[in-house]
Amino acid sequence: MSRRRLALTVIAVLMLVATGLGACSSSSSSPTPGPRTTGVRWVSGANGNYPSEVNAWGTFAGRQSGLAIVFTDRRSWSGLVSAGWPTSAFTRAAFPGELSIAQPLYPQDGNEAACARGEYDRYWSQFGTTLTTYGRADAYVRLGWEFNGGYMYWHVRDVEAWKTCFRRTVTAIRSTDPAVRIDWNMNAHNDTLPVGKEDVWAAYPGDQYVDIVSIDAYDHYPASLTQATWNKQCHLRSGLCTVIQFARDHGKKFAVPEWGVVRSAGGGGDNPFYVSRMYETFAANAQNLAYEAYYRTAEDGNVKSSLTGPDLNPRASQRYLQLFGPSTS
Repeated sequence: MSRRRLALTVIAVLMLVATGLGACSSSSSSPTPGPRTTGVRWVSGANGNYPSEVNAWGTFAGRQSGLAIVFTDRRSWSGLVSAGWPTSAFTRAAFPGELSIAQPLYPQDGNEAACARGEYDRYWSQFGTTLTTYGRADAYVRLGWEFNGGYMYWHVRDVEAWKTCFRRTVTAIRSTDPAVRIDWNMNAHNDTLPVGKEDVWAAYPGDQYVDIVSIDAYDHYPASLTQATWNKQCHLRSGLCTVIQFARDHGKKFAVPEWGVVRSAGGGGDNPFYVSRMYETFAANAQNLAYEAYYRTAEDGNVKSSLTGPDLNPRASQRYLQLFGPSTS
C-alpha cells in the first residue's frame, strides 16, 4: 500500500472490508510494501507429521499454530481410515488447535467407479468412527484434494462418477461422524479437469455435501511477481478470488489449506510480494476465512517453500514474520 494520509488509509481499509474481495485486485502494476496492519486474526497453521513439527512453526511465527495440515497413509484402506495415525498423534491433548486431514477417495488400488457403486462405503463409515475415537469429530477433511491435477491418482476421470463417489463418501463419514467438516479442495492453475477438459467447477458435488470450499495456491504457473500477474491468476477459474466469491455466493466459508512461495522450477522464487498479497487477501476476507496454512517443505522434487529450518527463502521469510507474526495493531 502506498503512503497516504491516515484518513485515506482508514477509508481504504473500510472499503476492503465492505467489498471483501478488494485485496484480490488492484490497479497497481508493480510490487508494493506490505500493509500497515499486521498480525493474524483467523485460524492459521502449517503442515506436519506430528505436533512438534507444527508447534515449531508457531515458535518461528511468534504465535501458537492454530491448525495442523496432515496426510494419511494412502497405500491401503487401513492406512486411510482405521490405523489411527496421524489422527491419534493430534488429539486435543497433544495439539489443541484445529486439524485438517487430506484424504484421497480411495487407496492406490481403488477407482472412482467402484466408489460410486458404494463398494467403499463401509470403509468411510469406519473413518468417521476413527475421528470420533480420537476426539477429532470436527476435523476438516479434504476429500479428493487437488482433484483437478492429473498428478493425483484420484483425479477426476468421469465427472458424474467422481461426484457420486464424493457424495457417497461424505454420506458414509457423516453416518458415524455428523460433526465432520467436509472440505472440497481444488488446486490453483488448473482451470479444466485432466481427462475430459470440463471446467473445474463441473466437479462441485453440491452444497449439501460441502462445508468448506478451498484452494491450494502456490506461487507458480504463473508466478505472481507483479500486481497484474496476481490479478490475472487470482481471477482464473481455478483462482483464489474465484474460490472466495463462489464460497460467499453459496453461503460457505473458504480455506487455503496449502500455500507458499515456490523456489523450484516454474515458481517465483524468494518472493515477498506473493506473501504480501496472500496476507492482504486473508485480512480483507477474514470473516469468511475458515483457515489457511503455509506449506513448509525443503525436499528436492517439491516446491521448496521452506521459510525456517531451513530458511530457503529469506526475503519471503522476513515478510511472513512482518505480516503473520505477532500483531502490531
